[in-house]
Amino acid sequence: MKLNVNRIFAAAVLGLGLAVQAGPAPQAADVDFSCLSYEARGKARVAERYKEYDVVLENRCPGPVYWAMCIERVDPKSHRVVETHTPAGYLEADKTSRVNMQLKKGPESMTFRKRFQEFYVSTGYAIDAMPAAACAAQKCEAPRRELRQRIDANLAAWAEAQQTLETRLVDECPESGWGATEDLDTCREPIRAAGQEQLQQHAQTDQALREELQSAEPAGCQIFGGDLVEP
Repeated sequence: MKLNVNRIFAAAVLGLGLAVQAGPAPQAADVDFSCLSYEARGKARVAERYKEYDVVLENRCPGPVYWAMCIERVDPKSHRVVETHTPAGYLEADKTSRVNMQLKKGPESMTFRKRFQEFYVSTGYAIDAMPAAACAAQKCEAPRRELRQRIDANLAAWAEAQQTLETRLVDECPESGWGATEDLDTCREPIRAAGQEQLQQHAQTDQALREELQSAEPAGCQIFGGDLVEP
């Protein structure tokens, strides 16, 4: 697993190491950190086993800030947190910092529509000392449990329908043997057409449920990643 913090624009902390710099101004009583924002950007897969993402933090505030993140990787099959990262750093005004991740594929047991890992990002900001970022996965996954079950149930039914269709194609239009089909396309086309409506329904249901999953609700619960592994 690779987790890299870009230090071109900002000195960042990973693990136990802390970059020592001149500290920012003392903490004000109430600070509006809406001038800070982050974006998760999917990149081209760097290897067959990974999908690469950058979490890019931008400081549009009038001064420097300390920042911290809690990044939790979620297994796409079990929906459990499998890794937690806590990068942190110091970011000057009008600069950006980047945390790079390589998301792994789902387990081998995930044979139908396998996906890469998903992840949650939580942040904490301060102007006088290194902050802490409260991790979000536990509070976010609890209200999504029923939605996850609906997604999994639809995938199971979709996989079964796909397998049933493939079995019919082989059984009713064999390619070889005593009953070999002379024109496979003519034989198999009506069978495919008959099964296509059901498969399309499952596909549409999956898309709608995943859009619901990837919404920002509950508040602060945006989930990223989960890209489909290409065949």
